[in-house]
Order: sequence, then C-alpha cells, then structure tokens
Amino acid sequence: MWPVKFRPVAIERIWGGDELKPLFGVRTDRPIGEYWVISAHPNGMSVVDGGPLAGKTLEELVQSYPEAYLGERSPQPRFPLLVKFIEAHDDLSVQVHPDDAYAATHEGDFGKTEAWYVLDAPDDGRVILGHSFPNRESYLRAVKEGRVREFLRYKPIHKGDLVFVPSRTLHALLRGTKVLEVQQTSDVTYRVYDWDRVDANGKPRQLHIEKAADVIDYEKQPDEPTPVAMAEEPGFAWVRLVSCPYFTLDRVRLEARSAELEQGAPGNPDCAIVVEGAGELACEVDGKTVRMPIKAGDALIIPSDVRRYTLVSSEGLTLVRAFYDSPAPSASSGP
Repeated sequence: MWPVKFRPVAIERIWGGDELKPLFGVRTDRPIGEYWVISAHPNGMSVVDGGPLAGKTLEELVQSYPEAYLGERSPQPRFPLLVKFIEAHDDLSVQVHPDDAYAATHEGDFGKTEAWYVLDAPDDGRVILGHSFPNRESYLRAVKEGRVREFLRYKPIHKGDLVFVPSRTLHALLRGTKVLEVQQTSDVTYRVYDWDRVDANGKPRQLHIEKAADVIDYEKQPDEPTPVAMAEEPGFAWVRLVSCPYFTLDRVRLEARSAELEQGAPGNPDCAIVVEGAGELACEVDGKTVRMPIKAGDALIIPSDVRRYTLVSSEGLTLVRAFYDSPAPSASSGP
C-alpha cells in the first residue's frame, strides 16, 4: 500500500492565532488554534490529499485495509494516534484528561495521554505541568476560593524540547508557544480554570470541576523523559524522545544526505511528521520506487507493508516519527 498525506483540519480556538496559517494554506480571519494533520476522530476526520487513495478518509483506509493502516497491534479499533500542530496565541485553559477506564465509563471514548514537541517558544517560555494539591478536598476548596493559580507548577521550555503529559496530569500551554502534539485518539478535556475570560458572546467557557476532581492524580507528578541517542553520524541524528504504552516518538534530523529507516514497530504503520525543512521520502510499493516530496507541516502514515523507507534532504530536514506497539485494550479499559 501507498504512504498517504492528509489535508489539515483547521480548528478555531479562542486562544488561537495566525502565524501557522500560511504553513497550512488556511485563509480566514478567525483565530486558528489547532491543525489536525492525522486524525480518525469524528470531530476532525483526516482525508487523503493526493495519490491513488485521494479523497478517502482515514476511517475508510482502516476499514478497507486494516493490516496496512492499523496494523497487527493497536490499542484502539480506529487509528489510535491523533496528531496536531498547536499555536497558542493566548494561554490555554488549565485542564486535565481522563485515563481510558474513566473515559470509557463516563464519556464513551478513550483517555488521553499526550506529548508536545516544542516548535517555538518565547525566551522565557514555560508550560503548566502538574500541581501541588494534596488531595481532592484541597483542589475543590481552591476552586471555590478562586485560588487555583497558587497550586500550579510551571516548567520552562525551549525549542526542540519534549514535554510528556500522561492522562490525569493538570496542564496548559501558555501564550506564544507552538507545538506538535501526539496523543491518543480522543477528544475529552476537563477544564479547571480559564483565566476568567469570556467568549465572543460575553460568556465564560464551561468548566468541568467535578469530573476534573475525579481524575486528577493527587499522588504522582509527571516524570520527565530522558532522550536517548539511537544513531549519530555526520548529517544524521536519530533520538528517541519518549516511549510509553500508547506511543513512541523519535526525532530524525538530516543535513545534505539520505538515511534509511526501518519501521518502528514491524507489523504496524509509522507516522512521519515534518517539523522543519524539506526533502523526499522514497519507498518500494508493488515493486516500484515511489518518491514523495515532503515539507514542514506534512504528516504521513507509512503503511505496515512498507518495511523500510528512505529520507533524503539537501537543505535540511527535521521529522518526528510516531508509532505504537500495544495490543487492543481489554473491555474494562476502553469503550
């Protein structure tokens, strides 16, 4: 089967901006906060852009060719990763996502563990990651007294950093930050605090105080992943950024050369997302060499039957590869 690119799905957000619009060819005066570039979620379904499978949705690809575009071991019956570019022109709400068990029971969806690869940040950039609430009661009391901000923990960030956000972690992206986000396929968010702002109609956005109280982890704060160098040669660097039960993320950098990669999890597809530069992806399909130009903002699924592929760049290329290698969840851990 063929590697596929998708049309980005632009999502308006109250905190969104304008700077990523040219990258994705979006023309609107509305603030765009998210560009979903790989998604099988019904709230923003990906559609193939070009090639022999043009016009098909990611859902249709998985249904028609499950071995190629879902693989042998997936934690969801649909494509299990949702990939998006995020532009935070303003602060996002302080929020938390449930784990699989809670989301299945209360939302009929999956939980949401995510990771951010920082594309850009101010010199003093930071995100909210974690809290100091000792228990549920202290959290609810702080909400009632308007003191949530006193308990938030901040993490400095810089371009090229990886921030890992497990489910049940209180978090927020802050003004001036752009990230690539890879997450479980889910769209369940519980807002805790929204900086006292109102929407275009003068109304505050909905908060989810009680559900957030249910899912916040009061005992454990998120661990900071340690990048691991997988290979380093002149003009080529491959680093493993994070690995968890839901996904593994690698960063691959090329400079005036080519490099061949094998699939991250044989039998499962790879996702390849270009975050800087441009180049070409080449692979064998049905005995023929297929060459696809790739540039910043492009996101591809490389099917499981493409066991290896070659990246080529003369001007420089930085790519994040995402893959998964988990069995289907039990009935008690997913919808």
